[in-house]
Order: sequence, then structure tokens, then C-alpha cells
Amino acid sequence: MTDYGLLTLLPVLVVIGMAIFTRSSFEPLVVGILVGCVIAYRGDFMDKFIEHLMNALTSRDSGWVILVCMLYGSLITMMIQSGGTSRFGDLLLKYVRTRRAALVSTWVMGMLIFVDDYLHSLAVGATMKKITDKFGIPRELLAYVVHATSAPLCILLPISTWSIFISRIIEQNKLVPEGQGMIGYMHAIPYMVFGFVGITLALLVALGWIPILGKMKGAIERAKTGVLIPPDPGHSAPQEEGVVAAKSRLSYFLLPIATLIATMVYYDFDALKAAIITNFVTFAYYFADRALSLRQLSEALLKGFNTILFPIILVILAFALKLVNDDLHLVQYVIHHMEPLMSRELFPAIAFLTLAVIAFLTGSSWDLYVIAIPIIIPLAQSLGANVWMAVSVVVCAGAFGSNACFYSDSTILSAASTNCPTMTHAITQLNYAALALAISTALFAVMGFLF
Repeated sequence: MTDYGLLTLLPVLVVIGMAIFTRSSFEPLVVGILVGCVIAYRGDFMDKFIEHLMNALTSRDSGWVILVCMLYGSLITMMIQSGGTSRFGDLLLKYVRTRRAALVSTWVMGMLIFVDDYLHSLAVGATMKKITDKFGIPRELLAYVVHATSAPLCILLPISTWSIFISRIIEQNKLVPEGQGMIGYMHAIPYMVFGFVGITLALLVALGWIPILGKMKGAIERAKTGVLIPPDPGHSAPQEEGVVAAKSRLSYFLLPIATLIATMVYYDFDALKAAIITNFVTFAYYFADRALSLRQLSEALLKGFNTILFPIILVILAFALKLVNDDLHLVQYVIHHMEPLMSRELFPAIAFLTLAVIAFLTGSSWDLYVIAIPIIIPLAQSLGANVWMAVSVVVCAGAFGSNACFYSDSTILSAASTNCPTMTHAITQLNYAALALAISTALFAVMGFLF
């Protein structure tokens, strides 16, 4: 395995630095991929650059993400244009009387849509805009509450796409007998402090018990002038969709959401199968009930694809960057250099912080689990550390990366659903993500001595 030394870190540092400077995501990702290709392949960098882009477009994993995002986009566009989300918003407004209640209701809705972080980010953001706009809440704050309750919630429940995926990795690494992966995962849940910290912090911010931090202060001040949607220098937020249907019913919102959750559970949390079936059911129901005409429904499907197009481009570029980082052996490089610092007591805190930084730099969560769990578990066993705490360390680090990375798929989708530019959302929520990281690291340090 070629050792590229500190150059291993250069591509992700270039992406982060450019993203902060330009307040954009597209250009930094492209440049970061090119820099990584030059380091890894030298004279063949252009051929490898094209190869990685092609692989990011055609691999099974990225293809799955693209299809799921497109189908979620079309589903939510149909729900918006049928007036379903608007009717749900009207119902909530009968009970939501204050700014605090608007944010807390966003948090509560996030707790209800827990089966998948993509669905969570897109559905909660699209639904709650009307309520939070009513009380002058900037889209950056809405995006934070939506985003902070996505991955942290999914890792705490044994009925989500995240827990299903991780439980299979647990089985593959022989931590439990075949078929017992979810039982093993449940042993790790009590130690997943970042999940508990993340959703609790979001609630405390919604309640106003934690002050507005960092760049979010500017968003609050701008919102006081009546400008709720931030300017978009990077063109990363889609245009608002409006109601098209002449009539609307609450069932136009409830039926698609219920169908999606039910089919996802039925198909063992296969989000793609669930999204396909839910789109068919929703299309047929709206047409049969004359909510929208056949032409309007078809146009809604295409508009949904178009709405999610730019976020998908960013996700594809993030996949390509991940492929470059794999070739540079980024995860292995960082873990190898941090390993000498670990003792049995300090293992949870150091491992979590190390992997959290990797996840933040790379934007990978599920890929991190595949690479890191086979490395971290033997290390924990050799130190005599609690194995299930070690599993939780990796899981929590991936969830942090999903929440904090400027170009993670969850960041991109949360920004898209709230019509907030990706980099604006990433920067305004960064202080809260850092606070959650610090608290979680401290708790892991305490747990390392206790357990």
C-alpha cells in the first residue's frame, strides 16, 4: 500500500478551505477530486478523474442514492402541488402560536419520520417551511433543526435504514451469529452518545435554552428584516414549488407518508423499493381523487427530478471524492497514526474524535462503517475495551460526519428541502455540530473509564 504521507489529507483540506472561501460546494469538490487524482496518479490524473466520475455515476451505491433522491423529490413535489403539505401546515398552525412552538413542532415531526435520513431531511424541511415562515424563522435555523434530527435519530432506533445496514456489518465481522445482527446493534445503542446529544441539542436550540451561535446570528438578524431565504451565490437551493391542485385534503399528505413508512418496513427497510411503490400509489390516488390531472402529475414527477438535480450532482461529486480518498487510503492513514495514542480508558474518546474528523473531512458515513469497523473492533479487543462501545464509537462518528460535513448527502438534502444554499446551511450549523462533538467526546472519555 503506497504511503502518500501528509499529502493524503490535501484533497479534503482543499475542499474544506475552498468551500469556506467561496461559500459554494460544486467548485471545491471538483478541484478536490483533481488534486487527489494528481497526487495518486500523477501523469494519468485526467484519465483517473474521468474514471472516478464515471464510477460515481454508475456504481451500485451511487446509483441507489440517485434513484432514491429522485423518487423522493418527485413524491414530495406531488405532495406539495396537491396541496397536501399546505393542508398539514394549516392544521399545525391552528395549534402553533409562537416562534418557539414552530421550531419545537419541527423537532417533533423529525422524531416521527425516523425510518430514513433522506426521507427525513426532504419531507420535514418541505413540510415545515410554511409554519416557520409564519413566525419569521430564517431557513438556516429550520435547516439546522431538520438536519440535526436526521442521522442522530436514525442511529438510535433499531428500525431505520441505518440500523439495518450497520447490523449487517456487525454480522459480517462475526461479532454475533448470523441473523443476530440487530440484537447486537441493540447492545450498542445505549452507548451512542452522539445520537442522544445531537437530538437533545436541537431541542434545546428550538426551545431557546441554548443561545444563537456563530453565523446563525446573522441569519436571525436578516430574518428580522423579513428576508427569510438567504442569498444563494452557489445556486445550490431549488426554487420554491407552489400548490397546483384546485382542492386539497389532509390525506394528500398523510397517505404518501404512511405508505412510504409501511412499505419500507415491509421490504426490510429497502428505501428504493418503498419509494417506487409510494410514487405509484400517490400518483394513482391523486389521479383517482382528481387532485391533479394526468398532465399535472407527470409534470410534478419531472419537476421533482429537476428540483433534486443539483443536489444529486453534488452527491455524485462527493462519491467521486470518496473514491479518490479510498485510493489515498485516508481512513487507514489517520487511524494508523492515532493508534499509538490509545489506551483502554482513552480508546472511546480518541477513536470517536479521530473517526469523526475523518467523517467530517470525507462526508462518508456508511462507507466509513465498512472500512473502520473491521479495524476498530480488533483494536478494542486487543486493548480490553468494551466491544459494543467500540461499535457505537464508529456509528456515532459516521452520524457526526453526516451532520457536519459541508458536502455530505444529508447536508445537501437538508439544505435543498429548506431552500437554503448548501454552504450557507453548512456554515451556520457548524457551531452546533462542534458543540455536539465536544460534548460527545467528553462523554466517551467518561464512559471509557467507567466501562
